[in-house]
Amino acid sequence: MSPTRPILREILAKSTQFLTTKQVDSPRLSAELVVAHALGLNRLDLFLDLDKPLSEPELARIRPLLKRRGTGEPMAYILERREFYGLDFHVSPEVLIPRPDTELGVELALKLFDREHFFCFADVGTGSGALCVTLLKLFPQARAVATDISSGALNVATGNLRQHGVDQRCLLTTGDLLRHVKACSLDLIVSNLPYIGEKEAKSLSREVVAFEPRLALFGGLEGDELFAPLLRDAQEVLINGGFVLLEVGTNQATSLCDQIQHMSPRWTDIEVHKDLAGHERFVQARLRW
Repeated sequence: MSPTRPILREILAKSTQFLTTKQVDSPRLSAELVVAHALGLNRLDLFLDLDKPLSEPELARIRPLLKRRGTGEPMAYILERREFYGLDFHVSPEVLIPRPDTELGVELALKLFDREHFFCFADVGTGSGALCVTLLKLFPQARAVATDISSGALNVATGNLRQHGVDQRCLLTTGDLLRHVKACSLDLIVSNLPYIGEKEAKSLSREVVAFEPRLALFGGLEGDELFAPLLRDAQEVLINGGFVLLEVGTNQATSLCDQIQHMSPRWTDIEVHKDLAGHERFVQARLRW
């Protein structure tokens, strides 16, 4: 007589218990996502057939993914995807995992420009390209330059631009900030630069610091070292009346606003915008001649 095959309900329970012992974030949700992905199902399908017996080949697909999650590897890297502003993006360890906080930058851009308006923008430190792609999808007349210092990140961004059919409206370039962009050519600069201080590394979740690219996380010892050079570049490449939208970390907004004010009297309309959690997340400013 062949041995009784384990059912889906049991595998979910054992997977949750395993991940709980490994102290990963959200062990139950992680178990559901791992098992669903391994079986080619969505989470809803799991609950519709909890008494389904699983074959050895199916279990063999679950085990290595569960082991990876047990090390703390983020689910986004295991699934190789992440949703951002309702769109699906490929992600890999070459890029920072897109966060909901960054979606505020999209909302702010929607307030600055009409949907059918032609304008040119740069996404500095594009990573996966999530912010750039989303803006190009929402603004069908817009054109973009997406830059990143990491060629690996640009490879991921290239795939996402093609996946969403906006690659013909974006120039991807490997480079440091905006030094290679033509003067007075941009209406908008959006950026989610690395803004975590290296001195904060020990306070970060191991799922972040051990797996996400350090180049995309840390902006220097204090974390805010990249803002000033970006703003200096912005003064050269923005048109009269052009905007910057800069994502910032905890307790960085006030000092960045002061920095912008003292950098040049041409910077006006400096504002701070909070995310849904109430954290100061974006600094907005306008360049006037």
